[in-house]
Amino acid sequence: MLFKRNIFVLLLCVIYGCGVAMADVFDHPVNKKTKPELEKALAKVMNYEVASGDFKQTKSIKKRNRKFVSTGTFMISKKNGIIWKTQKPIFSELALNNGGIFERDSSGQSHMLLPKDNPIFADLSKNIQSFFSGKISELETKFQVFYEKKSCGFIMGLVPQEAMVRMVIDNVVIEACKNIDKVTITDGEKTPVMLDFLNYKIVGKAMQNRTSSVP
Repeated sequence: MLFKRNIFVLLLCVIYGCGVAMADVFDHPVNKKTKPELEKALAKVMNYEVASGDFKQTKSIKKRNRKFVSTGTFMISKKNGIIWKTQKPIFSELALNNGGIFERDSSGQSHMLLPKDNPIFADLSKNIQSFFSGKISELETKFQVFYEKKSCGFIMGLVPQEAMVRMVIDNVVIEACKNIDKVTITDGEKTPVMLDFLNYKIVGKAMQNRTSSVP
């Protein structure tokens, strides 16, 4: 159960993101006027074949007044899926593609979860493709979608439709400028997890103008 919970949280971290003004974005549900604008903005930041870089993940535990930090690398391929490697403080590797979900820990033990084994993860795989293509209508089947335009890019909020999912993920918020810049996910216990994506490297049609480093 813990393995599946960790995968669900981590995959949403890989796919979706947030910014500092989380409360504000939830005041702006997407509507008929803003939906085409958001779709266009998503298509722009996802205009690549392969993206890779580094990440820094910070989990804040208010009850303990502590922060837990981990770092690693990521690669997102529209054709081959996602590879997420945590390097410090403890190594782990997560891979997701149409064939399923694979995880390997620091001891070398591995776990495999096939789409047929859990419909939640099968739906999640479809949502990945929806996000890549900027198809908000497909995201709306699983999430309440919120959107706020910024001077550079946008912030998008996601709240799961299903109560069972909200027990694990309370909300997701996305901040993007030229790339998806930051990730904050608030879990069912109201604990935030923030990821900063760094040193983007873009491969594909937009390589000449999309390679950047997130400050």
